[in-house]
Amino acid sequence: MIKQIFDEIATESSTNQKMVILGKYKDNELLKKVLYLANSKRIKFYIKQIPEYEQTILTYDLESAIKALDLLSSRQLTGHEAITHLRSVLSLCTSDDAYIIERIIEKDCKIGMGTSNMNKVIKGLIEDTPYMGAISFDEKKAKKVFDNGGWGYSQIKMDGRYCNAIIRNGEVELESRQGEPTIVTGAKFLDELSKFEDCVLNGELTMGGVSRYESNGIIASIIDICGKMNERTPPESIKKIEVFEKKHGNFKKALASIRYTVWDRITIDEYFNGKSDKTYLFRKDALIDSFPYGEELEMISLIEGKEVKTYSEAMEHFQEILALGLEGTILKSHDGLWKDGKPNWQIKMKLEMDVDLKITGFNYGGKGTKNEKLISSFNAESSCGLVKTRPQGLTEDIMKYVTENQDSLLGTILQCRSCGLSKDSNGNYALLHPAFVELRSDKITCDDLESIKKIEYMVKTLNK
Repeated sequence: MIKQIFDEIATESSTNQKMVILGKYKDNELLKKVLYLANSKRIKFYIKQIPEYEQTILTYDLESAIKALDLLSSRQLTGHEAITHLRSVLSLCTSDDAYIIERIIEKDCKIGMGTSNMNKVIKGLIEDTPYMGAISFDEKKAKKVFDNGGWGYSQIKMDGRYCNAIIRNGEVELESRQGEPTIVTGAKFLDELSKFEDCVLNGELTMGGVSRYESNGIIASIIDICGKMNERTPPESIKKIEVFEKKHGNFKKALASIRYTVWDRITIDEYFNGKSDKTYLFRKDALIDSFPYGEELEMISLIEGKEVKTYSEAMEHFQEILALGLEGTILKSHDGLWKDGKPNWQIKMKLEMDVDLKITGFNYGGKGTKNEKLISSFNAESSCGLVKTRPQGLTEDIMKYVTENQDSLLGTILQCRSCGLSKDSNGNYALLHPAFVELRSDKITCDDLESIKKIEYMVKTLNK
């Protein structure tokens, strides 16, 4: 029975062992259907809370009960009729099957297993979350945007937390680029999003009055706290809020200051199909037109940018944005289509620099992941100790080597690639998006804050 399989997976703490257990049942068609319905973003049932019910005459087996849910997902039944129908379905199932129906409706299997791992065991079971990014800077490809009279948009490269907003019948779902839920219950911009017609918006979350680099950490904490609230663990949430407020101030005020900045809009079907045949010019106009007429939106913004007719204009705008202390720009062709992946018609124009830092510590991978017993990132800082960062992006071979040689590597030098310096509200310096490049056994000294500032200035100058 499906409930027994769920219980078997849920009681296992190891992620790898959960996958082994699921693998035993990967040919079970009913299990695959349940997992799909409970995890696919494409399917919605439009009921927020399971109604109270009592088992009566056992009429439905699990397959029949699942079939009966079609009336909800298709919106043939809504409101009180939908709730009454669900209550009836639950009442006519065994308690174990009713539990599985609840998991489907709540879109939560409660087995401690994400969709990425499910897909590793059962290939293609659940749609991957589509994400259109931008390729790294390439002068030839950037200039190609302007071939044959072409033109584009140069927009500020946001450095916030990427977020899709899926809006259906006034209900808003937020998710990360990996498809993980982004829960910020109570945020003001959610109410504003609910006024949009059905669509999917691409954008990022930032906070007013806080550097984008610092705001990412605050927003991550808010998402964690709100997620725990949804799991009905108030004592843990209260404790986390107390810790949050000691560091960042009033929790509700921070929640209310989250801003959603949007740059693209596609239809629901286009999103789940991972492509759109409409140009960015069309989608951008549709995005502007989709803002609710007559509504004053305080916490939702359109991305800032400008039309550029030549490569020189794009580079000039890039330099203007760097001068403001921002990371860079994204150059987009006006006729670029929307697709899952990183197409040539969206190009990152950003500063990229290498610096040498001293290794001050090591961090193992997350508990339950395949790297939990391997070092997956460093703690590193400048020679003066004023710039601290955490380079990541180690290969498996490097992780193994570092794990086995921590004592000898502590205090040695590594090369780190980043998008520049950042500074939080307390005056602490860090590097933007630090990525490990290599260990520098040939060096015994590293950069200090002043030399890093000079490197940053040089790179900006060379980009002119």
